[in-house]
Amino acid sequence: MARIRTIKPEFWTHEDLSALPEPTHMLAAALLNHADDEGYFNANPGLVKAACSPLREPSVSIQDSLKLLSEIGFITLLIGENGKRYGRVNSFDLHQRVNRPTPSKIKALGVRADSSVATHTQLTEGSPPERNREQGTGNREIGSLRSPSSKTGEPVPDPPAPADLNSKKVERLRQIAEEARLAFNAALGKPVGLLPRVRLLTPDRVAQVKRCLTVARAICQEQYGAPLITPRFWADYFAVASEDDFHAGRQVGGLGHENWTPDFEYLTKPAVMSKLFDRAMADEPDTGAADQGSAAA
Repeated sequence: MARIRTIKPEFWTHEDLSALPEPTHMLAAALLNHADDEGYFNANPGLVKAACSPLREPSVSIQDSLKLLSEIGFITLLIGENGKRYGRVNSFDLHQRVNRPTPSKIKALGVRADSSVATHTQLTEGSPPERNREQGTGNREIGSLRSPSSKTGEPVPDPPAPADLNSKKVERLRQIAEEARLAFNAALGKPVGLLPRVRLLTPDRVAQVKRCLTVARAICQEQYGAPLITPRFWADYFAVASEDDFHAGRQVGGLGHENWTPDFEYLTKPAVMSKLFDRAMADEPDTGAADQGSAAA
């Protein structure tokens, strides 16, 4: 069902959106009507076309437009525990003020970022989703980053069960890090925010995300009633950071650090994460003074 929504003037001058084909730019606007009150929508291309382009055949296919919109960070493509495709308009909560919003039924389906589709493959109508290593399981604990390899050139035998379990933990960790990357870009990356977008999910960035998982799980337990780290957590966390002048890059650092700005690695430090959470819960104004003293750490 279509909904009355607001489109801000800067939507039409958004550089990344304006660089896309015209039908894709128009689809981005239509998705604001198609999405539910928390920004989620069914990403089945046939359903999207029926809702957003019922009377014309766009020159760019719906599935290609969804992929393009995900690549610039306007939407995040998701997959539910039921195997169906969904999507969410990033930063929806920051730009739409819904009177008496209805809780999203899609969010309750346990959706998670389907980064493999968003960055590597094309959504095809009528094709069943593939379960791949980027999707993980959504409820496994994070463990060792080691994976079996051979430095001698000899064939590597099939790993025993414990090694296979470690491999799945590595995949789940990478999935969590990818969800964090997408949420950071959506809330703080240019052109929406002021910080450089995180283009590559490097091993160092994955390792940094791993270091903050204990704090992240504690926050999820406190806020959502379970220690499961979901895309919603990252979206909420980076939204909090975006509202703070220092952590969003709008306030310069202290003496000797005037050119320093926060980045993905800094905002995923356990100490920074817990500090932002405590501040959000206390609703205290931020001076940024304490952070400036630790900026060079």
